Amino acid sequence: MHGGEIETSILLHAHPELVGESHTEADHDASSRPHLLVTGMRGYTTNGIIGRPSEATAAKGRAVLDSLTTSFAEHLRILEV
Repeated sequence: MHGGEIETSILLHAHPELVGESHTEADHDASSRPHLLVTGMRGYTTNGIIGRPSEATAAKGRAVLDSLTTSFAEHLRILEV
């Protein structure tokens, strides 16, 4: 959800210098978050991470960004007026 596999993968690809080595041991499971809108992240995590950053790789980050680029290309073309 935040600081998990997808976000960490994107950073490992785009800006690896921003990812600390501790990401490999920072997993935090908070799969049920019924009061997230009321308590915010603090109600579910003390370090800001909800997810599994240990599963992140730069290759996954590149794949995510490539997919987003392809998916949104037409939308961006429409905005080029």
